[in-house]
Amino acid sequence: MPPTGGPHVLVVEDDSVQAYLVNEALAGSGFGEIRVVTTAGAAAAMLAEWTPDLVILDLGLPDGDGMSLLGVVGSNGSMGVPVLVVTGEADPERRVEALERGASDLVTKPFNLLELGVRAKRTLRAHDDLRAASVLARSLALELTELSDELEEQLGVGVDVLLAALAMRSPALGTRARRVARSVHQLAVAVHLDDVAPHLGRAAACHEVGALTLDDHDLAGVVAQEPVATERCALAGEMILATRHPLAAASARFRAPEGSFERQSERLVAGLTAVCHTFHAAAAADDYRPALGVRALLEAPAGTLDPDLVDAFIDVCVAATRPID
Repeated sequence: MPPTGGPHVLVVEDDSVQAYLVNEALAGSGFGEIRVVTTAGAAAAMLAEWTPDLVILDLGLPDGDGMSLLGVVGSNGSMGVPVLVVTGEADPERRVEALERGASDLVTKPFNLLELGVRAKRTLRAHDDLRAASVLARSLALELTELSDELEEQLGVGVDVLLAALAMRSPALGTRARRVARSVHQLAVAVHLDDVAPHLGRAAACHEVGALTLDDHDLAGVVAQEPVATERCALAGEMILATRHPLAAASARFRAPEGSFERQSERLVAGLTAVCHTFHAAAAADDYRPALGVRALLEAPAGTLDPDLVDAFIDVCVAATRPID
């Protein structure tokens, strides 16, 4: 068919009727150039000179097993092109093997044309989302790795003194700082940021050092999480920490909207701190009850906490929390 501006697809199917139906389903769903080959050998030759956005693959081919192509394309293959397997294979173990070898999804024959088009678009969208997430993760890891040496130097004695002073002035806030720091470290590990987890934890420990500048009335308000007092604490903390440690300053503003942070690393530490602080502040409100902390996470207003971080914290970190520091 004449190419259009949509995603390009290679269809590997030896049955002419099935190939026609696949072509109709893709064309009706807005796909662009669609090339059809009937053998594994022809598919390999085509892939050597042309990279499609999606491969539709039949497993039973005249010259061999379609499984062999998954070593070239697919999520585990050298090309990394998403593959939607369309097959009449009845053996469930063979279908599972296809998925394990790198097929993104699988549709059995006979298939509905509309469903095939939707599954093909979903396969592409999932692949694009995964690729975007991978790029973001690599970028963030690089940024944090570059900061790590600087973080250790900046945290140093000065910030440790601030934390010690906070613990002396308000044992409750000192305890909360240690709990949040420990949980941020654990949560960072849970989301695969092992190398920089200690730096993120230490930065998060500073989230309430602004309370050192407040009078006794506002200090009590910070402990009780009164909005006016906590805002004053955040502003003071940012001023104290801005020149000492940018990530610690970001942790002091953990209640700020995500869009107010310029760097991804600052958004990350604020997001981690927000989840862990929400948990510990609620859990410690009544003789340290983790169930109250979990409830606070689940009932937090929409948009205030990262739902992925909340899920990771509940799944991995709650069991590791301890009531006494």
